[in-house]
Amino acid sequence: MKLNDPAVDISLFHLPIGKKDIFRNEKPLVLEIGFGEGEFLINAARRDESRNYLGLEIKRGRFRKAARAAGVLSLENLKLLHIEAEIALRQVFRERMFDLVLVNFPDPWPKKKHSKHRMFNREFISCLAKVLTGSGRTVIKTDQLSYIRQIVSEFERSGLFRPAYPPPGFIEARTGEAETKFEKHFRETSQKIFSADFLNLPSQTG
Repeated sequence: MKLNDPAVDISLFHLPIGKKDIFRNEKPLVLEIGFGEGEFLINAARRDESRNYLGLEIKRGRFRKAARAAGVLSLENLKLLHIEAEIALRQVFRERMFDLVLVNFPDPWPKKKHSKHRMFNREFISCLAKVLTGSGRTVIKTDQLSYIRQIVSEFERSGLFRPAYPPPGFIEARTGEAETKFEKHFRETSQKIFSADFLNLPSQTG
């Protein structure tokens, strides 16, 4: 894998892989799950060279578009991985690897019969806790009020994280922060955006 190639080929490594395998350094590492077409992640990496950024995306078309855009810029602190998130968290990454995990506008699966497909369940949250550092955080944004409430409940019930915000455990996202394409669209249509920030509990360090 070339240093300026944004796409990570995990077949080149012995699993699990760590920071140095991907970036050849130990800078703080940010993971975005489901980066879409990559505009948010690419802009974050361009603005902040003090941290490395790794993105996961399962949809092939979106991944290829993001990889092309990132490849033009040749950012050494940005890498992309085409893989399902839970597989990556369980099998690909070393424990205590990430300082921050970002999930921007996960699919809310709004119909009751489809709610089982939602990302944030006990197993997934447990995987997050294992790959985060002891002081690591998970930050989630959504435009769905019922979904953010359910997410807060799942994280609290896990016993692995605590909300950074007081009850109800989330806030209305502030304007002026870095925004995804989805967030810009929602704001243009006057939809509220909700943000939750979960802190890894000290008992999870090992």
